[in-house]
Amino acid sequence: MMTIFMTYFACGFMALAFCAQYYDITFNTYQEMREHLGELYSHDKFSEAADLLIWAREEFPDYLFNNTYNLILMYIRMEQYEKGINALQYALDRGIWYSPFLFEAELWKPLTELEGFENIRTQNETLRMKEQKKAKPDLLVVTPDNYVPEKTYPLFIALHGGSENIEIFKGRWKSQRMSQEFITAYPQSSQVIVRNGFWWHGDIELARKEIAEAYQKIVSEYTVDRENVIIGGFSSGGLAALEIVLSNVIPVTGFVALCPDWPESFTSENVKDAKNRGVQGVLITGKEDERHELHNRMVGILESEGLPHNYVILSDHGHNYPDDLDKLIDQAIDQIRSIGIIEK
Repeated sequence: MMTIFMTYFACGFMALAFCAQYYDITFNTYQEMREHLGELYSHDKFSEAADLLIWAREEFPDYLFNNTYNLILMYIRMEQYEKGINALQYALDRGIWYSPFLFEAELWKPLTELEGFENIRTQNETLRMKEQKKAKPDLLVVTPDNYVPEKTYPLFIALHGGSENIEIFKGRWKSQRMSQEFITAYPQSSQVIVRNGFWWHGDIELARKEIAEAYQKIVSEYTVDRENVIIGGFSSGGLAALEIVLSNVIPVTGFVALCPDWPESFTSENVKDAKNRGVQGVLITGKEDERHELHNRMVGILESEGLPHNYVILSDHGHNYPDDLDKLIDQAIDQIRSIGIIEK
């Protein structure tokens, strides 16, 4: 429960000085207030935390998304579910919506079982689709250090995870070799899944189309070695990377998939076809990732069809970015043409 709270609560806040309405404490910055809220939560002072969040919700409307989520969390912990619904309605009335997957979490079950929650769900989806209608794919291309336009470079297409965007992802998926040797492309899906966050596999056909169009734009504007193209990504992006490879949407020589789900095209026949095209890859998973057994089955198919690959298993790691991802990416680039299981 604490992990969920901190995940939604850890977004950056503006530094502001103020005195809290409900506490005889002076906060010099909003960060201090956030830390105090975390302290209240860790000591099960949910009522005090809720009072503080109600005040912060009104005082800092720019952070209504975070404050509402955390306020609902406090009400759930106090089993005041109707108040949780009211807090959610407060946000919806002001145009704030949440990922539909959030409502599927076990944490939210007491709220979803209340009469009238389907109306909440409908309102939430209406707001999401309103934003979806305005969304368009995006693309950031980063050239290597000491880039020379006349020189030909390998290409690394990096696909963000679900709920991410280019700005978030580019800071996570990078490495020394990428920055020194590769033209790196960061496409952004047009498929909205959270506020200012996107994913790839809600509509996989659309994902294929957008990634193919991004590739064509890159090769038309940059001198790319089309026989040296690697594609990779995390979670939803890892799934999309495998989908692109196994559906042969664009010419790819290697893949680096971190904690992917199972794509539609992951079949023995498609893996065999990819092997015959000379594709090699690296699949990275964590032992604590809920998809770990799924990844084991993927690797079983790669092995049975003879596609050269490396399988990197991170001990004591779940479904998230490892701290040394930069090194793992560089190892993956080096290992694209090697076979074996690496235990970290």
